[in-house]
Amino acid sequence: MTIEWLMTRAPSVPEGDAWLGPDERQAQTRLKIEKRRSEWRLGRFAAKQLVSRVTNVDELDRIQVIAAEDGAPEAFVDGEAVPVSLSITHRDGVAACVCTKGARVGCDLEAVEPRTQRFINDFFTDRERDAVARTRATVHDRHVALVWSAKESALKVLRVGLRRDTRSVEVEIDDPAVEGPDWQPLAVVVRPENLTCSGWWRAGGDFVLTLVSDDPHLRVAGHDEER
Repeated sequence: MTIEWLMTRAPSVPEGDAWLGPDERQAQTRLKIEKRRSEWRLGRFAAKQLVSRVTNVDELDRIQVIAAEDGAPEAFVDGEAVPVSLSITHRDGVAACVCTKGARVGCDLEAVEPRTQRFINDFFTDRERDAVARTRATVHDRHVALVWSAKESALKVLRVGLRRDTRSVEVEIDDPAVEGPDWQPLAVVVRPENLTCSGWWRAGGDFVLTLVSDDPHLRVAGHDEER
């Protein structure tokens, strides 16, 4: 089985609300801050496109992506739940979405930018801090972004988000300097459960995207596209 994924950018989001379902339109009315509403629309548009691809339903208004009580997105077509695990992420006008069947999945998109040593000390484990300290300066910021992104992806797998201590998730990146469009593996262990998750990452421009799943047998679909 595969993890399907898709990326899109803010200019692709249609004007108006015709592509939203009734529950989504109601959810949108609760978003009073323009930036938050724009980010929500971008994420929903990415998710609905991906669900459209995996369900072969072309009419986006028939597809609804609704937040569950724990905040995780869930997909519906004509009011019926779609049996997939879905995750959405957005940053600086770019959104990504991943989904798969029969397993849990999470994704996170992060900008590669300087972060302070205090940030690393507060949120990284001892092993993660040591690994970052050994990374050469030219890829230091990317390494930090990858570790943080993979932590967020793993916490989405658990459907707890940043409500949980990020140091309960430990991430290992073999070589953060790898270039190119191919997905690279990463390792994630969640404690105290000792849950070992599979993970992948890819870099593009000033962003990194990570995917994490609790199924070690999954692979990432070979799509390389924006919609």
